[in-house]
Amino acid sequence: MTTQSTHRAIVRQGSHSTVEVRRTPTPGPGELLIAPESVSLCGTDIQIVRGDRDDPSPIVGHEGAARVVEVGTGVSGFAVGDRVVVNPTHPHDSSFLLGHNVEGLFQQRVVIGASAVGGGLVSLLPTGLSSARATLVEPYAVVRYALSCLARESPETLLIFGDGLIGNLAATLARSVLFPTVDVAMVHRTELGTKWTANHLPYVKNFAVDDEWERYLTGSVAVLVATHRAGTVASIDAALRRLGDRVVAVHPIGGVPAKATSDLLPGVDIAGVRQANTGGPTPPAVTTFTRGSHRVALTGNRGVTNGQLTAAATALTFAEDSIDGLLTHRRGIDEGTALMNTICEQRTRIVDDELVIRLVVDLNSHD
Repeated sequence: MTTQSTHRAIVRQGSHSTVEVRRTPTPGPGELLIAPESVSLCGTDIQIVRGDRDDPSPIVGHEGAARVVEVGTGVSGFAVGDRVVVNPTHPHDSSFLLGHNVEGLFQQRVVIGASAVGGGLVSLLPTGLSSARATLVEPYAVVRYALSCLARESPETLLIFGDGLIGNLAATLARSVLFPTVDVAMVHRTELGTKWTANHLPYVKNFAVDDEWERYLTGSVAVLVATHRAGTVASIDAALRRLGDRVVAVHPIGGVPAKATSDLLPGVDIAGVRQANTGGPTPPAVTTFTRGSHRVALTGNRGVTNGQLTAAATALTFAEDSIDGLLTHRRGIDEGTALMNTICEQRTRIVDDELVIRLVVDLNSHD
């Protein structure tokens, strides 16, 4: 694979992004230069671009497949042409959070720093895994970890808040990670979201926010919150208020505002619960809230281990073709940037009367 002097990158300025030509860097000692192939726009990326978060990176993107273009001195285990995935969350170095405080994958070339390479955050991808499906590796691993945390409480029902990719992926994996007989319910934000899940996952019980969904849930309930950051606490409150002591476990998988608390969980630092599981430790750190006979196990996570990523990549290699249905929009770099701008500037996931569950941008294709 030949090197090049410049590359194209999707660069954000405010909530608007443009494709710019940038000088291609050379990897230093301990670093890798990689060429992202397909990269997906996740909910966190959208929040950053919209300005709902203060992450400084001008280039977002942390879910994708890439090829090694150049290997810095002192790096072993990688060769030019290797297909790789990058774990975006360094469990021990807060200065590396891919697409948040270092430049992300929405560009044709990106250097992965020595801290990440030396920390084992770059892993080889299976040869049979397509670049588009490989954009699911990180969310797949994160969802499996979240469900494994909830499984510790043996819930009879899984209640999911949020009907984006994470919510629907959790519904997809629930019966394999939890129990084959677990009931799955989802609280939706949009009518199109309800229709999509009903069409693709017919075993899921679908509800709007204002429905009396608590009447239709059976037994003990584990709550997985996969909304945007602003909706996390409100979703937890809704579950606790409407289900009471039927809630046995709560796991926020999306963003959590700093110092977030709930009046229904006095003394619990919800953001701290999530932070305690940075990197996806096993067993997870569990915060237990008790009031009388009611006990709730709270977990959360930010990122997963490298082993969990590689296991997810292997599982996705053999997953059924239906998993690709979650990747609803696949675009080249120019069309992808235009769609990204519509989503971020107009604050909508509904474009041309279609629900965008996940946008995948092919960085090296021509529109």
